[in-house]
Amino acid sequence: MNDNDWWLLFFTAKQKRRPAVIRQLLTKRLSSSTLFWGLRYQLLEIIGFFPKLEASTFDQGIQKLVEQGFLSQDPDDTVKLTERGRSKKQELLTGPTLGAPRFFCEHRVTEINQMLKLIVQVASEASYGNSRYYVAVDNFECQQMIKQWLHQYDLQTLHKNILLELKSFLENESPQKAWIFCAQFSGHQVLPKTVAQMAQQTGLTTLEIKIILLDLTSRFASHLLQKNSLLAPMIKHFENQNVLFKKSRQALQLFLNGKSIQQIAQYNAVKESTVREYLLNAAILERDFPFASFFTDQEEELLTARLPADIDQWSYRELMSEQVQVSFFNYRLVAIKRSHEEFGQ
Repeated sequence: MNDNDWWLLFFTAKQKRRPAVIRQLLTKRLSSSTLFWGLRYQLLEIIGFFPKLEASTFDQGIQKLVEQGFLSQDPDDTVKLTERGRSKKQELLTGPTLGAPRFFCEHRVTEINQMLKLIVQVASEASYGNSRYYVAVDNFECQQMIKQWLHQYDLQTLHKNILLELKSFLENESPQKAWIFCAQFSGHQVLPKTVAQMAQQTGLTTLEIKIILLDLTSRFASHLLQKNSLLAPMIKHFENQNVLFKKSRQALQLFLNGKSIQQIAQYNAVKESTVREYLLNAAILERDFPFASFFTDQEEELLTARLPADIDQWSYRELMSEQVQVSFFNYRLVAIKRSHEEFGQ
């Protein structure tokens, strides 16, 4: 098994999917179109899994999977699992998975992992009274966070709390997973294990080790936040502030408060088309979106009667060629509403 294999989890044997959409979801490079197809693929929960993923790395990985016969690719660049790919996906599903996928969308997990490594190292060295050591985490933001925390508390409190929280969290994990999680940390006269070393010592693949580390990092950070641990502020600092989501929800709230699209555009000094995009995003993200404010049940039925049963096959261009009078905004809103109903959301 290699790192490329994991991309198979985001494809199916029935639905043709665009790799570019999945890459944009993984890296959190979002547009209204990406969010819509994320809804159609039922992959919105993977938003932000790999914010630093290089496009070339992902694209080359997909191409390799096509060459290996795990994916089939159509002329329009959509792909789906082959029978071989479906079998490999089933094999992957029996291995490590991410238990808190939504956490990746809401937090900067890479930086949280660095923050945890710094906390453990500082606490470990402090417990031996050592103040002269090489800091293993070269991240200024993390270093500033722990300095601010230590202005309010002390090193003894840091050591006591990280030890307490690690024990509390890891006692519910398997011994192997607990060892993997702790093996990544530096400490007093202790060097961290590399992913390759962990794989060699456990017999797991490097991909499985990486998934386990991502999973435990996200769930341990969530554990600290839920318990309102004294360490929680250093985790909460790395919450994501997604501008697109924020503006979309603000636009929806203004609409619910009685503002028209034109008034919302004037209020935010943006184009009306931008407000419509915000509202489309809100329709995807919010379960109580007021669809009835934009079209009646009869208008919805008249529109869907002209379209295929499979929403993936809908085409606004074909509707226009048939002289159907509907705006793209309402057309896409109907597609979003029907998608939520299809998936029982």
